[in-house]
Amino acid sequence: MSSASPARVGFRMGAPLLVVLLVGLTACETPPARWLDSAGVVTAMPSPLQYPAFVPYDSTLADSTAEAAFLLTQDQLREAGAVTLLAAAIDSLPESQELLSAAPAMAPMQMAPAPTTSLGDGDVPLDAARCARSLRFATAPGRGKVAVWWTRVNGGRVHLAAAWRDTVAAEQRLGAWRGPIMVDTLDQGPRDAQASERGAYGCARPAPSLAVDSLNGYVHVAYALTGPEGPGVFYAHQMDPRAAFEPPVAVLYGERLGEARVASHGELVAVAYEDPNSRSRVITAVAISRTAGHLFEERLIASGGTTARDPHVAVRGKAVVVGWSDFASPNADPVFKIRRAVVQ
Repeated sequence: MSSASPARVGFRMGAPLLVVLLVGLTACETPPARWLDSAGVVTAMPSPLQYPAFVPYDSTLADSTAEAAFLLTQDQLREAGAVTLLAAAIDSLPESQELLSAAPAMAPMQMAPAPTTSLGDGDVPLDAARCARSLRFATAPGRGKVAVWWTRVNGGRVHLAAAWRDTVAAEQRLGAWRGPIMVDTLDQGPRDAQASERGAYGCARPAPSLAVDSLNGYVHVAYALTGPEGPGVFYAHQMDPRAAFEPPVAVLYGERLGEARVASHGELVAVAYEDPNSRSRVITAVAISRTAGHLFEERLIASGGTTARDPHVAVRGKAVVVGWSDFASPNADPVFKIRRAVVQ
């Protein structure tokens, strides 16, 4: 696999003058996103972390084993259950029926063609180095299926890879997987500088999150990774299935890795994540883009006061719903909370 990767697009603190200008501008504007709920709302719905109970990731587990297949199924059941839990909340919001206005057109980024190497025509793309429990799929109506996963490379690092299985319309079937299409290759391993301070995760990390937009067909991926600049939550998207992914965007840098999930509906893209800077307790937050993932203009803290893990997110129209498992104390059973927001 190629080790080439586009440069990371980061978010840095600006100079004092820039901060003053931004404050002056935003003071006269309606916030691009706001919460409808003053805090997370406790629901009677069960936490996805309990049914079935979550098993920690193991970097030594082989992807081809029966145990890996079993745990992957458990993970997928939890994720599907969480999406179901958020569905009623998003349906109840009238803003979900109001499509977000299209942002001013941005100049398309010229990307290299995606690899066309065959990765087999089985149910999953071939990769002997794939990390267990990391494979995620999404259906692209009329175009086929897309997959993303972590794959092992040298030095204890991992790369984030993707593949497409195109629809062969004339034969009404799916063709072979093509790829791997590299999403992010900047992960650091135990042999890299400051590895002991940053931690070396290898395959012992959350799976990437994947969504294919129902309106524009863009592929969105959210994930946590330790880059040369440190750990953080990152995002990347692919606008053309025959082209490479655009350069990854740093949603937020921090001190550790955690879960990150993505959802999209046209121009609206949201990434819910465990804040990598939270220490004594885990905080759930959400980053919101009104430009189909090109820029994340707003970041909102969803939880507070207690430990909030395993965030999930749903979006439609102008509505955003974030859900997470909330722990009142380390030994308490989690409860599922949601918080609703609208985007202007």
